[in-house]
Amino acid sequence: MWKERLKRMANVTTSVTTGTLIACTIWYGITQFTLGESIRDARIPYLTLPQILSLSILCGVESELIMPNDDRLPRECWVRYVLHYIAVTATALICGYFYGWYEPTFCGILLMCITSMGIYVFASYLKYRSGKREADAMNIYLEKMRREREKKD
Repeated sequence: MWKERLKRMANVTTSVTTGTLIACTIWYGITQFTLGESIRDARIPYLTLPQILSLSILCGVESELIMPNDDRLPRECWVRYVLHYIAVTATALICGYFYGWYEPTFCGILLMCITSMGIYVFASYLKYRSGKREADAMNIYLEKMRREREKKD
């Protein structure tokens, strides 16, 4: 059971890392463009990479704590998704503030929340696709077993 939990945590960490790298690419590009500088001159500070990884690991741990992989009633699932989104966004805001990723102004916080939402949607989509692929494989296997049983009967 702990291996499955670690695997799910690693998947979330990977998805969040990828989404955050995409977001950084977009924001650094926008920053370079608005400053009128060449994209070739853009440099990402080295410490940004371990910062992204640490944020992603925290989000993976939060996901495993808040979103267990067991069956729940639909209403409870939605409540957990909302709580999970709030926790992840709060973590991104706190880490982002200490990492210097945004200015603590209304606009800076709003843009950080929008960015967090985009990464959350991206990671959720990847999790959905992975789960769908697994469900499709199980359905194919079950259908194969059903056909074999019908042949025997």
